[in-house]
Amino acid sequence: METENNEAEEFRCSECNAIVRLEDSFCPVCGADLGEIREDDIGEVVLLKIFQNDFEAQSAKAQLDESGIVCVLSGDNEGGMAPHLSLTKGIRMLVNENDVERAIEILKAMEMF
Repeated sequence: METENNEAEEFRCSECNAIVRLEDSFCPVCGADLGEIREDDIGEVVLLKIFQNDFEAQSAKAQLDESGIVCVLSGDNEGGMAPHLSLTKGIRMLVNENDVERAIEILKAMEMF
């Protein structure tokens, strides 16, 4: 999997929003199954879009999840202590390369792409 920098190797748990590593199978905080983000399960992961705020990113993720497209959000606001970092770095949405076209269609229908 290609990454822009070391930050891309950490993700947030979709259940409790705790920081997890790509190689984690379960969330160290809530115990949720993190199999959805393991590279061996979903293949090559690509950056689909960078959102400027968490609300838009979570809304888009919910729609893609509902459509059966596995996606992962990656962002850092220092645990809520520096919310301005989301504005400068954004929140990255990562999807399987095989789902990119379908994900773009869904986000376009939501007027988010």
